Amino acid sequence: MTGTFWDFLDIESRYRLLVSGHGKPHLMDTASRILNSSDNRKESAPLIDLGVDLLLAAWESSPLDGQLATNLLSINRQLKFLPAELVETLSFVSGNNKIPENISFLQRLIAKDDKEKLLEYLASQTTREPENIFWLSHFLDLSFFLGRYELAQEAVARGWPSAMKIIKNKYSGDIAFCLGDYERAENIYADVSENTLILGESLLRLAESLDRMGRRDEALILWRDRMTARPWQVNTWFKVHDKIYESSGKSLLDGKVAVCLYTYDKAEEFNATMIALTKSPLTNVHVFVLNNGSTDDTKQVVSHWDEKLGNKLTAINLPVNIGAPAARNWLKTLEDIKEFDYVAYLDDDAIVPINWQAQFNKAVISYPDAGVWGCKIVNYDHEEIIQHADLHLKETSEDFNDNTRGFEFLYLDPHNQDLDYGQFDFCRPCTSVTGCFHLFKQSVLDEIGNFDIRFTPTQYDDVDHDLMIATAGRTAVYQGNLKVLHKRKSGAAISSSSAARGGGVGNLLKLESKYSGADILKIIKNDIERLEKDFTEKSLKIASVLQTMA
Repeated sequence: MTGTFWDFLDIESRYRLLVSGHGKPHLMDTASRILNSSDNRKESAPLIDLGVDLLLAAWESSPLDGQLATNLLSINRQLKFLPAELVETLSFVSGNNKIPENISFLQRLIAKDDKEKLLEYLASQTTREPENIFWLSHFLDLSFFLGRYELAQEAVARGWPSAMKIIKNKYSGDIAFCLGDYERAENIYADVSENTLILGESLLRLAESLDRMGRRDEALILWRDRMTARPWQVNTWFKVHDKIYESSGKSLLDGKVAVCLYTYDKAEEFNATMIALTKSPLTNVHVFVLNNGSTDDTKQVVSHWDEKLGNKLTAINLPVNIGAPAARNWLKTLEDIKEFDYVAYLDDDAIVPINWQAQFNKAVISYPDAGVWGCKIVNYDHEEIIQHADLHLKETSEDFNDNTRGFEFLYLDPHNQDLDYGQFDFCRPCTSVTGCFHLFKQSVLDEIGNFDIRFTPTQYDDVDHDLMIATAGRTAVYQGNLKVLHKRKSGAAISSSSAARGGGVGNLLKLESKYSGADILKIIKNDIERLEKDFTEKSLKIASVLQTMA
């Protein structure tokens, strides 16, 4: 592993850095752990340097955060690690960020979760109090989250003082990036006029922009420099490994693939899913569709695809909805499915890319003994929002004591803490992947057993099955280079009614009662060991290659 600090880290901090070097809350939590652990240790210097750099990276991802700016300035008074230009910027942010005395109305809007009204209110406050960065910070955060880049652009286009140019460039570049204008993003991120510095996060996004424009050699040099500057930012190492050793490979999986869908009352979404699936090569694919007692036009849509695909599709129409886990089990135990080498489950509102087999094949070749392979899931109508990446469990508190539950289901979620700038585009082991689109070897699916029907009608059945895989000693593998669009926004179905929310809470309790604390500790221990091994092997493999670059 690169960087001497790795040897000095406690296991919890090392785990968090191995999971991700991105995500503001994730970085702040990890920095706090590292700085607290540095007290009264002879190795305190490298740990302090690391913790402070994590805080700086957290600020770079959200540079209008006045409290973080204040904290960094306070640390800089002791350590003198910041360049003068950055001190000027941080001082401006810190000095012009005031939490209003009365934010009760803001809090009520947040509680109602009416994001459009909240956005409107924040916009009005930026006009009423233009000197208070507090309002601008929240307005830009929400504008980006909602994909309202035109509003963000208007805010960024207002008169900003020279001390804020580095931040203006960051947001302007991000807007261009999210709109897919990578040439414009490059010009903005790379702007060093008037001696303007470039934030570390912006340099990574500049590299990503170059790569997406087909200029990989230039991107690799930038990535190399960032890996040297921040060897703890493991996402870059994983990504660069996949870029360097990327091969065209086979466009199809090596074997016969059964793609299984089950659907209930989503005729339109299911049809769109089938349209996308049939645009991809289906030479080695057979589609199995279970109509889970739908009452809309689903049966007619299934019949249409049955006629269109002929002997490439098997349709099953059930009179009632048996729920997700039972539907999965029904499909996996069909006699006809036993002849297939792989079984993939695909949600009825997911849109797969044409090259899904090629990307899964790369993951299978890299990790042939995995229990399941999954992908990156993003919002259908706002692709910069990552719904699911690779899941890594959090440790349950040592003082946790519950007569019913064996552990608390918590996980590290840096992928939900920023938009998608390519920082999770890599392939590696993890504890769980999303069931929106995941692939199994037929033999492993038989070995692990059925999906647990106690999680009927849905929610946590896929996570539970991955934990079954983990307790059997196998790993899940995340293929972040395979991006699948999901029409149902994450959590939208859960929050639709109190009954649905109650079902989710009930299934969560079932999950937490099924596994003991010892089971989860072992799963986390194995995950850490796999992450460490994977990162060490890949970093050593690419280090020599990067050194030869001009």
